[in-house]
Order: sequence, then structure tokens, then C-alpha cells
Amino acid sequence: MSVFLQKLLLYVPVKMVPAVSGVFLVFFLYRSFPEGQYISYSVSVFCSLIAAQLCAGWVGNSFVYYYSGVKERGLFTSNCICMVLFIAPIASSLAAIVSVFFVAGEGFFVYVWLLCFSQILFFFLSSTCQAGFLVKQQLVAVLLQTLTQIGLVMLFFRYVDIDFRYALLASVAGYTVSVLYMLFCVLRVYKASNPFSSVELFKRDLKLVYQYGAALSPWILGMLVMAGADRFAIGHYGVEYGDSYLSLKDLFVGGAGLLSMPLLMMVHPFVINKFREGKFAIEIIESSSSLLIVAFSLLWCVLYFVGFEFFERMTGKKIGTSTIIVFYAFLGVFLNSTAVYFQKRLEVHRRMKLLAYLSLGAAIMSIGLAWVGGMLWGLYGISLGVLLAQFIYFGFVVASMYKRLNVYKAFTFPTIVSFLAFSVGYALHLSLQLEWGDSLWWKVSIYWIIGFSIVSLISFWKGVRWGEFMKATL
Repeated sequence: MSVFLQKLLLYVPVKMVPAVSGVFLVFFLYRSFPEGQYISYSVSVFCSLIAAQLCAGWVGNSFVYYYSGVKERGLFTSNCICMVLFIAPIASSLAAIVSVFFVAGEGFFVYVWLLCFSQILFFFLSSTCQAGFLVKQQLVAVLLQTLTQIGLVMLFFRYVDIDFRYALLASVAGYTVSVLYMLFCVLRVYKASNPFSSVELFKRDLKLVYQYGAALSPWILGMLVMAGADRFAIGHYGVEYGDSYLSLKDLFVGGAGLLSMPLLMMVHPFVINKFREGKFAIEIIESSSSLLIVAFSLLWCVLYFVGFEFFERMTGKKIGTSTIIVFYAFLGVFLNSTAVYFQKRLEVHRRMKLLAYLSLGAAIMSIGLAWVGGMLWGLYGISLGVLLAQFIYFGFVVASMYKRLNVYKAFTFPTIVSFLAFSVGYALHLSLQLEWGDSLWWKVSIYWIIGFSIVSLISFWKGVRWGEFMKATL
């Protein structure tokens, strides 16, 4: 138990360090970049991410799945590393070629190629550390990556030039340093050997890894494109206020990860175990839905009444775009985070092909609606088009368990609680504004946060079915 708690305490900063550094970089880069460069940076990073996950992410998933069951773990590790090294140059070239169509400028092709190559190795080696529970090594790796990236981007911007290419180069350097460290640890701990010592074994491992992991690629591609079609449309049309929209969406994605991932890590094994016992744990999904609705609603209240003004003051730039467009982006992130829970019924029944069809169909719809919306209504049309596609996908996965779902527990009651919390937050903000006004915004913000913290605790207490949630996990 002491070893488990020690590793658990180490695992928290493994997730927290990249999240905190990501938030800092969004503020720093958005504040530093000239108009339009955050769009170029965001699209370049997103192209790299899609290629890395599509072409090589399945190798890491397969490694985690098979590692504990193979006899010659060192050779299996070596074979998987060799597979990734074969795939990485092709995936990196694909990412760089695609980014050319959406990003204007010279010389960034090489930076995107290097970024994707380093990301692929970083993601895979993180999976190898996860399979062997090398938590300390992962923590050191993310610290090296974060410190190198932030340090270099600040040096580049101060002494060379403020340009998104240097931000990409700093990311490449951060990932590379981390990759070298993890590679050293993995080769030493797993006692990796020559992957070509047995060609037949290499072919067997390649077939094994491909059969499990490749099935996930279409679904991963659909989910990423569905959520990121607005980035491509903004990069293509160069719409006004695209920088602020994408920077805020990056913050939403980071916040959503912190809200939903810890819950997902707890829910997933319970759902699997209950299904193996012959029962689908619908109560866990309902309780998770109520928790996410309340959590995301409270987060929106904080952003709406305090966060957006803080963002403008810290960056020195006005958001510019309307609140409704920002809300569309936030709602889309919420739908993506919540859909992961409602698709569990399809996952446990191994309906991955259906999930792939749904996500790819939603991705095509997202691209089409974003392109048409951007042409007709600019940023408003882009954000609404992507949101509609995400809502349709969410509707389908919810419908897959609709007959067994208690809509009141999962949606209606937590929505009522969230609306009441927003109303109290609005009344509190209005009273503080009448007392001090905009001249003492920091005092208004502090008092509002203190008062709303009490409202949040009550909302979590009453809005989430904790009793049923705890019974479902027993």
C-alpha cells in the first residue's frame, strides 16, 4: 500500500506539470505573438498531433496492452521502438505537408516535421514508462520537457525574434531532451536488445501490435478532426479574432483534461469489471454525467464572471469576439469530454467499428460545416458548425444507452443545479459591481471567488448523486 500511495503521489504531478505549463504558454504566446501568429502556431501543433496519434499512437496503446503478458519483454520493447522509428518519418512528412495548406510563411515545414517526429517518440516512450509503471522517470521527463521548452521560447523571444517558428523549435528541443532521457531509462530498465536478432519474432510482434492498435486509429482520427476542424478553417480563412478564439479554446481543453481525466481513470476499470460480471454499470455513467455537468458549469461561471477579464488584463489584449462564440467553443469541449463516458457501452461490447464510423462521419460533417460557416458567417459560423457536429456525435453515443438511461439523474437535475449556481453567481457579481465598480476589479474578483466557492461546494453536494456513485463502484 505504501508503494502504491508513493507512486500515486508521483503520478499527480506527471499530469499536472504539463497542464500548468500549457496554461502558462497559452498566456505567454498569445500575449507575445503579433496578430495572426497564434493561429499559425496552433494549426502547426494540431497537424503534428493528428499525424502523431494517427500513425503511431496505436503502437503505444498496443505496447501497454501486451507488455505484461509477453515473455521476452526486452525484445518486445526493442521491436516496438523499431516500429515507431520506421513510422515516425512518414508521419512527420504527412504532418508537414498538410500544414503547408493552412499556414502561410517560409521554413516552417522543417519545424513541423521535427515537432511531429519528436512528439511520436515522446508519446510512445511515455507509454513504455506507463506499462512498466516507471513513474519517477516520467516525472523527470515531463519536467525536462517543460523547463527546456519554456526556457528556450523565452530566450528566443528575448534575444532572437518573436516568431511562431521559434516556439515550435523550443517545443522540439523540449521533446527531444525528454525523449533522450526516457530512451536511456527504458533501454536500461527493460534490457532491450537487437530487434533484428529474430526476424520472425519481429514480424509476429508487428502483426500482434497492428491487430490491436490499428483498429483505434480511425476513431482517434475522427475525434481529433471533429474537435479541431475550426483550427483548419480559421487558418484557411484567416478570420478576425481567430487568435483569441484558439487561445481560449486551448485553455478550455487544458481545463477539461484536469476535470475529466482523473474521473475517467477511476470510472473505466469499474465499468469493465462490472461488464465482466454480466452487468453494465449505468449508474456510474449517470453519476459521472451529473458530476461533469456541474463541474463544467461552475468552471464557465468562473470564466464568465472573473476569468475573461483576468485573461485580457494578463495578456494586454482584448478577446474581441462575442461571448456566444466563446461559449460555443467551451460547450464543444464539454461535449467531447462527456461523450467519452457515454460511449463506454459501445466500447465494452467492442463496437469500435461503429464508433469509428460515427467519429469519422462527425469529423466530415465538422469540416464541411466549418468551411461553409466560415465562408458565410466568419468565426461565428465556424464555431457553430463544429459545435453542431460534436452535438450530433454526442447524441448518437447517448442514444446507444438511452433505453437504460435515467435522463433526470444524468442531465435534468444537474442542469437545474447549474442554472441556480449561475444565477447566484450573477447576483453576487452584480452586487459587488455596484459596491466597487470596475476600478477595483481585483477586489471584486477575490470576493466573488470566495463567495462562489461556497456556492460551488453546495452545488457539488446537491447536484451529484454521490450515494449512487459510491454504491456503483463497490
